[in-house]
Amino acid sequence: MISRTLAACLAVALATGCSAAPSAEADSPQPAPEAAPLVPDMPRMRVVLMSSLPLVHGDGVDMTAMLAGQSNPHPLHEELNAAHDLVVADALADETLAGADLVILVQPRMLPPEALVALDGYVRRGGRLLLFTDPVLDWPGGKGLGDPLGPQRTGLLSPLLAHWGLVLVDPVIESVRLQPSGALLAHPGVFTPAPGKIGDVACRIEREGHVAHCQPGEGRAILVGDADVLDPALISQSADSGRANRRFVSVLISDLMRKDTS
Repeated sequence: MISRTLAACLAVALATGCSAAPSAEADSPQPAPEAAPLVPDMPRMRVVLMSSLPLVHGDGVDMTAMLAGQSNPHPLHEELNAAHDLVVADALADETLAGADLVILVQPRMLPPEALVALDGYVRRGGRLLLFTDPVLDWPGGKGLGDPLGPQRTGLLSPLLAHWGLVLVDPVIESVRLQPSGALLAHPGVFTPAPGKIGDVACRIEREGHVAHCQPGEGRAILVGDADVLDPALISQSADSGRANRRFVSVLISDLMRKDTS
């Protein structure tokens, strides 16, 4: 079930494609536009993916459906699994992160201190991290705020953000369309410098505060204050918002994996 906020966003995104009366051309079969990839074309690499969201099998898919081959994996998982050596992690440790070219966290559950230390160390040694953390997740599925198996409804990575000199706040924004990408975010968070910031991590906050580029040690991290940008109901539709959100994620991955020539 799509949340009211996202449903409203989709309605606005699709409205410009509606017409008062169908034309003869509209009655003819039209080829479906090719979906823009979420994952850019890159050499094969080892990717670690962790999320509280149903990326592997799809929302509401139980064991019976899985055994019957009825899984509906999220496009991000599908594309990563097809083109790269994908590791879906339930926990983060030095052993899990060793040899990873890229780590993607999408609204993960609370990480224990030892996992945060391992993640920080991985990036500082030259690793690449793409993090989607959302203060107010609209993603459908689960049985409400108290569902321990449902999507994590609020980001719980404040200790890592604080260690890197950032705070994620909820500005109580219904939705925002980033420019110039056109990506549509629902109830996004905003990154701000932590009060009395200390430490050695340089972070550049951009896109109206919704994206932060950080350089801990020798590595790089891109942080996005929204996970609904990956909502399958949005990225799977062919209207402008779906294509824009896919391109937005693809460009983030490309930027993150770009070799440092400085």
